[in-house]
Amino acid sequence: MAKKNISAVAQARAAAAAKKGGGGGINKGVVLMVLAALVPFSLPTVVLLFFTMLPTLVAWATEKGPHKYAFLCVGGLNFSGVFPYLFSLWFGVHTLDEAFRMLSDPIMLMSAYGCSGIGYGIYGAMPPMVASYLHYTSQRRVSNLKSVQKKLVEDWGDEVAKKNA
Repeated sequence: MAKKNISAVAQARAAAAAKKGGGGGINKGVVLMVLAALVPFSLPTVVLLFFTMLPTLVAWATEKGPHKYAFLCVGGLNFSGVFPYLFSLWFGVHTLDEAFRMLSDPIMLMSAYGCSGIGYGIYGAMPPMVASYLHYTSQRRVSNLKSVQKKLVEDWGDEVAKKNA
């Protein structure tokens, strides 16, 4: 049998289509199954994490696209606000009553949700800041190139600036 001669473009398109369809990211069903498996073993931890990490869950469920930057930003800061209370739950009284007592503490809720709010703020503020930084650095580069071009024209004459038709 003779092999088909496939162009490089067709091979690249096939590879991109295969990459798009398979994998890449955490499957939401797998995460939910792992959480469901943890419930019987550590119910107070799961209850505390579920109610305090709701902003992270919302960011994870609502963000579209292959890159989950809001989930990472909000989740990291949300977890940093919850972790001290989770640590005290683990090494203190690890009961469901203690978890609900912690959830009724307004300082703990302000800490958890406040940190996630800071995460949303960082997620919203960073893209414009990076875009303006890139804009100003590219403008500075253009300015430097124009000054170098002007110096070349002064040294070599106007002929170096003209295009050949």
